[in-house]
Amino acid sequence: MNKRKIFIFLILLFVSSYPLYPKVLTYDKVLKNLKGTKYYKNEEFENSEKEYSENSINYPDDPRLHFNQGNSQYKNGKLEEAENSYNFSLREKNFKERSKAFQNLGNVKFQQKDYKNAIKNYRDALIEDPQNTDARYNYELAARLLQRQQNQQQQQQQGDDDQDKKKEKKDQQQQEQDQDKKQQDQQQKQDDQEQKKQKQQKQEEQKKDQKKEEAEKILKALLQKEKEEMKKEKEKMNVNKAKRGKYW
Repeated sequence: MNKRKIFIFLILLFVSSYPLYPKVLTYDKVLKNLKGTKYYKNEEFENSEKEYSENSINYPDDPRLHFNQGNSQYKNGKLEEAENSYNFSLREKNFKERSKAFQNLGNVKFQQKDYKNAIKNYRDALIEDPQNTDARYNYELAARLLQRQQNQQQQQQQGDDDQDKKKEKKDQQQQEQDQDKKQQDQQQKQDDQEQKKQKQQKQEEQKKDQKKEEAEKILKALLQKEKEEMKKEKEKMNVNKAKRGKYW
């Protein structure tokens, strides 16, 4: 057996004992997974993701490749991409790592603080494998955090309701104040109009009184003039009478 065949035989023998690699193996697939695993162990997650991604594209029906890809994406902080990869791996009903895939899906939701769906995935992980202690621990932790989150949301909602009530009360008070001011303005306007009306009436009365006074003055002057003229006429008549009188 030449060296190349021995090398391939050793690779296949090693990979068949490693739980993360697919059953159906090819030389190219094995090499990429070895490289991806090496990068992953060295925490070079971007490089491991690249190797696993190329493998999952070339062999889309292999659930373990998607699972490995999801692990690298999770480590890179690509939570949505990791979620998609885990879901791809779970399409295979006979995938032996279904419990871990559900657990990792729960971890994705846990990181997103979506504790409700995290609990659902941890529960599914325990259904697949009741001995999955990590999933059980994470389930209990997520349940406590969900309860705390709900309490905080309830308090926040109560605070928002109280704030809304305060705002509503303030708005109502402002509305009442505006209404009072509007009524005051209307009353002031009416008072101003009444005062203006009274002032106009007073001015008209004053004008009437002034005209009446002027008329009385004119009448008085006419009477005085007539009286004077009558006096003059009477004096004139007396003078004429005296001239025509007899002398004794």
